[in-house]
Amino acid sequence: MDLWPITLSARRSLLSTFEELEDDQWEVRSLCEGWTIRQMLAHLVLAARPPAGRYIFAVARAKGSFDRANHSLAIADARKPVDELLADYRGVVGHRFSPPGWPQAAPLADILLHSLDVRIPLGHETDRPAEHYEPVLSLLFGRAGRSFTRAGRPRVRWAAIDHEWSDGDGPEVRGTLADLALTAAGRGARVDRLEGEGAPLVQAWLR
Repeated sequence: MDLWPITLSARRSLLSTFEELEDDQWEVRSLCEGWTIRQMLAHLVLAARPPAGRYIFAVARAKGSFDRANHSLAIADARKPVDELLADYRGVVGHRFSPPGWPQAAPLADILLHSLDVRIPLGHETDRPAEHYEPVLSLLFGRAGRSFTRAGRPRVRWAAIDHEWSDGDGPEVRGTLADLALTAAGRGARVDRLEGEGAPLVQAWLR
């Protein structure tokens, strides 16, 4: 299945959200630890079309840590005026890039999870269909998905209430696909919405 149309649609949707923000909303803390909404926008520009040379230099300065390099570049670029950042995002929103060795679900996971990181603190509802999160969850529960979440995720059965989907074994955790994806990725913003015998285990993991 070609996931790029879903990914690009999600980017354009989030761009519309960004274009409606008031000045003070840019400094709201996103759900992604360490980043404001403005810094998140800077990251999304970098993620859509990574500048290879800058990343090589940043990774070297970060002593081989891609995560620290990624963070430092986003912080640096977020110092640009918002209008410039928005223009940069418009310029890359249609670009198709997957990290080498990663599936198409990786850029989809990046934009869908970060859309929730942005919209939830701002009080906006997500506008993506439930089934769009299914490839994200498949990635999160695969070996490659470990880099999208924190260690120690409990062994439970994750079950959607808005789509025919489940994964895993153990006590059940129920919620919408968006809430399950956000929680499985290590964010606690929607964990209180989850139900089932496994919900306390997931809550304890995120404390």
